[in-house]
Amino acid sequence: MLTLSSIAKGKIEMLEICYSPNEAINISGSLPDLEGLRQDILNLIYNDLPRIHFQIENNINPIPWDFVAKHLEIVQNDNAVKVSILDENVIQIEGSKENLERFTSFLVFNEDDKLGSHSHYEYFEGNEYITFDSFPLIIGIK
Repeated sequence: MLTLSSIAKGKIEMLEICYSPNEAINISGSLPDLEGLRQDILNLIYNDLPRIHFQIENNINPIPWDFVAKHLEIVQNDNAVKVSILDENVIQIEGSKENLERFTSFLVFNEDDKLGSHSHYEYFEGNEYITFDSFPLIIGIK
């Protein structure tokens, strides 16, 4: 599990990201955590920045997942979204402005959604917005 420290609305927010290389990446947080990440990605898009890099506090037990990483990168390019594990320390989400904006919709939950509510962000045949080799994501409320 990773913990993303992000400042949103003047508060320090904690987002957990866990992964196993042969399974999936799990991103979980409170509603404000997920909204903070969404806003950071939208700021990247709207300010036309090439990338945003988050240093991750990694003092979390990864069980039942395999690894704890230290960095999350969001990178803007001209392609469909690709989620990658670059090494044991970096998770990268890259894509065009339009496709990253589509991705951010998976970070939105209703205020009345319960703990454990989640969505799946992954490639399926015919999907032109996510690359076929993108790592599957599970995004949920903790």
